[in-house]
Amino acid sequence: MTREVKRLGVATVAMAALLGAASLAVASQPEAMVVSRNKVAFEVSNVNELGTRHEIAAIEMLPVGCTPKTAVLLQHGLSYTKESWDIPGLSFAQALTESGYAVYTIDRLGYGESPLDNGHNVSTVAYYDMAAQIVAQLREDGYDHVAIGGHSAGAEASIGAAGTYRGVDALLVLGYHHFPSPELVSEFVTGDVVRGIEDGYEYFLNDAQTRHEWFYSPDPSHYDESVAAADAAAAVLTPSGEIHSIGPQPSRALQMLVDVPVLLQLADADRLFPIEYADEAATAYLLAPEVTIDEVPNAGHTFMLHHSGPASAERAAAWLSAHAATPACISE
Repeated sequence: MTREVKRLGVATVAMAALLGAASLAVASQPEAMVVSRNKVAFEVSNVNELGTRHEIAAIEMLPVGCTPKTAVLLQHGLSYTKESWDIPGLSFAQALTESGYAVYTIDRLGYGESPLDNGHNVSTVAYYDMAAQIVAQLREDGYDHVAIGGHSAGAEASIGAAGTYRGVDALLVLGYHHFPSPELVSEFVTGDVVRGIEDGYEYFLNDAQTRHEWFYSPDPSHYDESVAAADAAAAVLTPSGEIHSIGPQPSRALQMLVDVPVLLQLADADRLFPIEYADEAATAYLLAPEVTIDEVPNAGHTFMLHHSGPASAERAAAWLSAHAATPACISE
């Protein structure tokens, strides 16, 4: 199989910067489609608890006026919840829904409204399995096409599910690859791993100020300070079982088995997963028929919450709709 690596052009990135600067104005324009939001849940088993079943809380976002053919499952990263995908004016999930997709954002087990009493009783591999179970349920619900995606640790879970269980038609990898910065490795091993031993849950990156410095651009003009403050206030503790199993990045051995198109979105100022490793990251998807690299300008790790975030979501939606395996719905 011949694998094609694409990179969005300079003109596209420049336009993204302009769109990002005008994100609040864009958000105030009439929606392409009306979006309905519904609370739903998926029942899954947890392999780390001998198959104990749990309800995974989710938000279902559907376009009104057309029947979606493709469902997109989005998974959050460490310290986040499903709500991070749907911040007013910066909603990654809404951009996909308005483009004709059914979008499901979930609280992974141990986060938000998907409680887990003992945070040690989950693992990165268990998240792969739970994601695959949700993909199967979406297909049972009548979706002929399913894409999976995630940000940071949510991308790890999505890569692992796509590589191990297949069953998806496209993979969106946001803010993640297998070349973490040395400073992240040091911070993680000496801080998060140690704190995770002491309790079932820990605060990723230790405290709100450190988390902000790692997640946001060093230039404060690239994001709204009120958004960053709300993000810090909404941060949740991370299950220690994930902390103790994600370090080796198990999906690095599974990404070569991903055999569907891959979108790799990386921010130009990401301190955790630097943009300079984009090409190496793309070429590691050995069986993927196509890997598209999209550099998000003027943004840190959590690029969705920067001014350039809305444009990155629009590009992700356009990328999905450009592939026959993930068609958007047509207005009725």
